[in-house]
Amino acid sequence: MKIKLIGCASSKNEVEWLGATDNIDCEFLDYSYHANPKKLHNKLQEIIDRSQDYDLIILTYSRCSNAVVGLVSPRVPVLLPATHDCIGLLIGSNEKHERIAKENVDAYYFSQGWLDYGRTPYAEYLEYEKKYGEKQARHLIESLYGRYSKAILIKTPGMKNVDYYRRKVKEIADFFGWQVDEIDGDTRLLESVVKGCRVPGVIYVQPGEKVTESHFRSAAGNC
Repeated sequence: MKIKLIGCASSKNEVEWLGATDNIDCEFLDYSYHANPKKLHNKLQEIIDRSQDYDLIILTYSRCSNAVVGLVSPRVPVLLPATHDCIGLLIGSNEKHERIAKENVDAYYFSQGWLDYGRTPYAEYLEYEKKYGEKQARHLIESLYGRYSKAILIKTPGMKNVDYYRRKVKEIADFFGWQVDEIDGDTRLLESVVKGCRVPGVIYVQPGEKVTESHFRSAAGNC
């Protein structure tokens, strides 16, 4: 079977660790698309449109602010996780995500991919400081991240040099005055997705059918 995987950098390390890149044509998109769901939607649709010679298209993008809603693949089925975002995907389910979120309502989550390829709050502050000066940069960053008081590292299987990522999270947390914690990730759902398995927690969309919010609602009880 010829498979195309369109992935987010947030799960790139885990996809590679699972060995999916050995026999699947993978294309990972830059983190900057997260800031603009419409732009992300259009980019995903563009790649889907030029991937119609595959047997299956896999997305490791979750719902992601509805960026995937409305996507349609004319001739090739699409398979994607039913989670709200990459946090749920990397810890195994929406249910786990919601349970942890209730216990950590003020937490900001970091994955290996986010730290490797993303734009952390501290990096964002440094950009603002260079552009606007310290006073305005601190005001901007407070308006964006002032509600958080904890940094949580998602420690996924296969993560190498865990202490390196712990230090990166601590550096960010120390700047903001946040507490630091970590949780164990769970890549079983992601593994099911990259293997193309039609199991609970995974959405399968028929050729010519649009991805809709109802796909996520119907899968919510099984994810």
